[in-house]
Amino acid sequence: MEDRLLIERCLTGEREAQRQLFEQTSVRIYRLLLRMTGNPDDAADLTQETYFKGLQRLDQFDGRSAIGSWFYRIAVNEALQFRRRQGVGTVKLQAVAPNQPTEAQRPRTDLELDMESALAELPPDDRALLLLRYQEELDYRGIAEALDCAEGTVASRLSRARDKLREILRKSYG
Repeated sequence: MEDRLLIERCLTGEREAQRQLFEQTSVRIYRLLLRMTGNPDDAADLTQETYFKGLQRLDQFDGRSAIGSWFYRIAVNEALQFRRRQGVGTVKLQAVAPNQPTEAQRPRTDLELDMESALAELPPDDRALLLLRYQEELDYRGIAEALDCAEGTVASRLSRARDKLREILRKSYG
């Protein structure tokens, strides 16, 4: 179903449409939140909060971006606020690795573990940017929509985030 029609149905309070919207987007939102928080319970709570707020404010969605990007924006904001409330800048790798729903069955390579560890050391906003780009495979426009900033800002922030990640990896390899 086309996003616009689904949103119109959601705005009338139709539960089936809200369920469809949730099913279309929630796996990606949960995966992003899990990588940002490092805790499956926190990610589940934040996913629920993301959809609660998103559906409450759906009348504010202007349709200039994809509905998925709009929910990414809410999710990233929820995760950043959560991290600030917790006073935690990094995530615990142990909490992330065994609970990723799509990767739980396969062994992780050393490189994947190193990357996961390095990502966990990044500030949450840099982590969100890299996850949106490389995990969720959003282009600059999609990231800009999700983070509510200009595409040029995405390019410069992404470059700085990559540099930070590269430096963390360089230090870990000696």
